[in-house]
Amino acid sequence: MADTKIQLPPDSTGASVDTVDVTTGAGVVKREVVSLGDPTTGGNRAAVTAGGKLLVTPDSVALPANQSVYAAQLAGTATSVNSGTKDAGTLRVVLATDQPALTNKLLVTPDSVALPANQSVNAAQFGGTNVVTGAGASGAGIPRVTVSNDSSLAANQSVNLNQVGAAAITEGQKTMAASIPVVVASDQDATAGVPVRASPLCVVIAPAANTGGTITLPAVAGQFHYITAIEVTRNATAALAGTATLAITTTNLPGGGTWYRVGNAMIAGGTQKDVAQQFTSPIKSSVVNTNTTIVFPVPGAAVLWTATVWYYAAA
Repeated sequence: MADTKIQLPPDSTGASVDTVDVTTGAGVVKREVVSLGDPTTGGNRAAVTAGGKLLVTPDSVALPANQSVYAAQLAGTATSVNSGTKDAGTLRVVLATDQPALTNKLLVTPDSVALPANQSVNAAQFGGTNVVTGAGASGAGIPRVTVSNDSSLAANQSVNLNQVGAAAITEGQKTMAASIPVVVASDQDATAGVPVRASPLCVVIAPAANTGGTITLPAVAGQFHYITAIEVTRNATAALAGTATLAITTTNLPGGGTWYRVGNAMIAGGTQKDVAQQFTSPIKSSVVNTNTTIVFPVPGAAVLWTATVWYYAAA
């Protein structure tokens, strides 16, 4: 029998045992070679690495319950401990839903947490400035907003109109540049409800019988005349069986020339109103700083003119 085989009792079959030579302090000795496996079948034997280590896989061994271990690595990277920045060796954790309040505040940055959908918050600042609430002037703590393009005022909402055509509105009688253009309705009565500007100036003539006359509105430097009303009457102390036409003419008024034509016949003791007109839009003279005249011809024997013009002067 070779020296590498040893026969052992207890039976008489002489079964062989594998051995190896091992050099020790006492010299070369024989040591038995054994393997670990299933004792009933002789299979499922444990493996030994080339370095002589018994190979144990995670599915072949179980630690005792509550066994403490030393976690030297996380996913192949040395474990990071104590305070510091995160890295590959930092274990990711989540806070429990019933996590008690921390004694020291946990620093949470905006990019590291997301609020639940539609979470209500208390906006204490805008742009790093405390929020301003209630009525008042604009400021750094007031958010800028715009009116949506489909927004509209409530029905019959009152507004304060400050500009027309990018020009500030001025109240009272001003130049057209600061006025709102309007038109008169097609069914508007031209005189109903239209106030006539008060005319501080008035000229009256009452010449003698059978005598003509002239109303003169004196020139005013830098201003026009604005005639607001005119009234002309004739009265006779004796009948006048006339067949002529009397022409009332003007100067420095639009159209110029003859303004009115009236018949010259009169009855004894009679009074006739030839003109009685009030202008809702005053008649403006043609030229600034110029006399404006209304000229009455000779009315006839025993006939007298009485004429009045109301006006004002303005630029």
